[in-house]
Amino acid sequence: MSATLTDVEQQAQCNAYLLRAHDVDSHIKDTVTFLRTLNRYSYLKADVWKELSTHNEAKASGVTGPLIKQAFRKFVIELQGNRCCYCRRWLLNIAHAKPIEHILPKVHYPQFSLHFWNLAVACFDCNQLKQTSNWSTVALSQLDYPTAAMCTDFYHARFHRYAEHVSYERRESNHASNVTYTGHTSQGKHLCREMLYIIAARENLYSNNPTLAEAVIGIQQFQDRHQSGELPHLEAFRNGLNASLQLQLDKSGVDAAPLKN
Repeated sequence: MSATLTDVEQQAQCNAYLLRAHDVDSHIKDTVTFLRTLNRYSYLKADVWKELSTHNEAKASGVTGPLIKQAFRKFVIELQGNRCCYCRRWLLNIAHAKPIEHILPKVHYPQFSLHFWNLAVACFDCNQLKQTSNWSTVALSQLDYPTAAMCTDFYHARFHRYAEHVSYERRESNHASNVTYTGHTSQGKHLCREMLYIIAARENLYSNNPTLAEAVIGIQQFQDRHQSGELPHLEAFRNGLNASLQLQLDKSGVDAAPLKN
């Protein structure tokens, strides 16, 4: 099996999405027209993501940004098997816990802020870890989205077949659990180094410290029920906690333990 989607598979995905761009059939045509209009603006190197997100946001039905994003998220989550595009943990049944991820960050590549192939669905942790990190060597001025064959320096969550690049294993007992990630290709090893070792180390630390795990899960469940930015102090606390944990992991040298590459 090819490590990336074939041209035929990519075209089939695009065609399938155009038939499901809105959950209400009567709004699909207008939704596609609106998205194509926004895409034309994005090629002028304009970040149109906020414009999409706020489009008719006060309305409960029709062609609205929230409903367009809802339909897209549903479509891509099915492709991902209801798992995070990076760590492959199960995605919660809460929209805020399933942020849409810009593979090529929109702060660096505003021209791709709404590109079909640049959007995946991640868990909160992976989305926060990656944030604006630019893993690609694609020229910032490039207007044509890179092909799957061009993505040789990093793992592309929409083009690459996960199992061909990364494998993971979870082991659990009554009192502890452990997760490991193994990179099989240069792209998979890069993903392990940049993100998955942190995810694994945190998960292993939490699972082997019941008190900490319970507290973190409670915070996450509460935060996931709110939009990003609604709870700035809690977000700052959680970011500070993650930074503190990362500092402990760095000092202890466990960063190399949870993965193989």
